Amino acid sequence: MRSYRAPRVAVIMMAAAIPLFAAAVSLDRWAAAVGGRAALSSIRVIYREATIQVAGLTGSIKAWHTADGQYRKEEKVGPYATVEVFDGTSAVFRRGTEPPVKMEGADLQRARSTAFANANVLFYVFFPDRRRGELEIEPDGAIVLKPTGGIDWRVILDSETALPKTMIHQEGDKTITVTFVSYETVGGITLEHEIHRTTGDPRFTSDIRFTKTVLNPPVEPTLFSVDALTAARDGARH
Repeated sequence: MRSYRAPRVAVIMMAAAIPLFAAAVSLDRWAAAVGGRAALSSIRVIYREATIQVAGLTGSIKAWHTADGQYRKEEKVGPYATVEVFDGTSAVFRRGTEPPVKMEGADLQRARSTAFANANVLFYVFFPDRRRGELEIEPDGAIVLKPTGGIDWRVILDSETALPKTMIHQEGDKTITVTFVSYETVGGITLEHEIHRTTGDPRFTSDIRFTKTVLNPPVEPTLFSVDALTAARDGARH
């Protein structure tokens, strides 16, 4: 009996180690493709501007994301304007000149994950000590972000470039799929340049093209404050 037990234990241990090794390789290739962990570790804030086309309308997006999981997003599409702020714990949303509304339930769950959506996933994936949640790699190679209290974000990497090919998550009964159309390099860091977003409803399919990126821009102390979301401050930001 002993002559067979040791090999079996060794096989079991090897089988368990293979996925861990594959996971490490996937993350290492991804980190290298983006620009390397050393360069990424110096990024504390990412500011981006983009154009968006959705429902036959053209609009603009301004977004700030931090390594601490805070974000602010200002979006204007046609006659509609919205502002969304997440301070790492709480989130508020304002439409037009209406009073801000505190986000709760499913909306707050989505906000906790939006903090690490698209390029901002680099803040979550490559630095375990910064994660507010877990990370898993499925048998098919998909990398799954599991922010605490948030929504699972499933990332599929391109086998050749090691960069994200798609990101998928659920919002209620809707499957949101973001396809990365093209990339650009800014300050030595590779970020998406154009993405295609589907919700299962063709009316809300959108195309987003980034037009400006600033790494580590100076930010106002109140930028991510849920209490400082006022019309006067919003109009002054650029």
